[in-house]
This record gives sequence, C-alpha cells and structure tokens, in this order.
Amino acid sequence: MGAQEQEEDSAPSEGKKHQKTSKDVYFCVLPEKYEPLIEEEEETEEERRKRKEEKRRKRKNRCKKYRKNVRKALSFSWRCLLAGLESMASAYSTPLSAVATVATEVNRASSKA
Repeated sequence: MGAQEQEEDSAPSEGKKHQKTSKDVYFCVLPEKYEPLIEEEEETEEERRKRKEEKRRKRKNRCKKYRKNVRKALSFSWRCLLAGLESMASAYSTPLSAVATVATEVNRASSKA
C-alpha cells in the first residue's frame, strides 16, 4: 500500500517540470515612410581637432575656477590660523600679573558701557 502511494505522489511532480515550448514570433510589414537609421559619417580630421580643442578649453576653464576657489579657501584658513596663533602667543608670553590687570580693566570697561 505504501509503495502505491509513493508512485502516485511522484507522478504529479513529473508533470510539474518545465517543458520546452516554442516562442511566438510576430512579423510586420514596414510602412512606406520607414527610414532606417544611418550611421554617422566619419568626421574629418579638422572636425576632430576642433572638438578636442573645445573639450580642452572647457576643462582648462573648469580647472581655473577650481584653483581660484581652493586658493580663496586656503588663504582664509591660513589667516584664521595665524590670528589664532598670534592671540595664543600673546596670551602665553605676557606675565600673569599683566593678564590679571588687563582682564580687570576689560571687565570695568565693559560694565561702564
């Protein structure tokens, strides 16, 4: 009895296997106005040289703009760094008694205003 059930169970699984089928292919008639795509003609040496020159000019202008922006950013950063170093150096080099005097005078000046 058990053998018959196994055979019956295996039969449907064989039917579920993918069978090879043919694909449907459709043909149509081309319209009278049909124009096939035409491959681009070979460009002349002069046109190629002009295109390369234009590309080179655009790249040069783009690099020039980037150099200008980077220069501005670096010079601003350098100025900020120098200002910070100068203030740190002045605070570090002054004696402690002078710092206390300057700090109290600054506090007095700010309270009067």
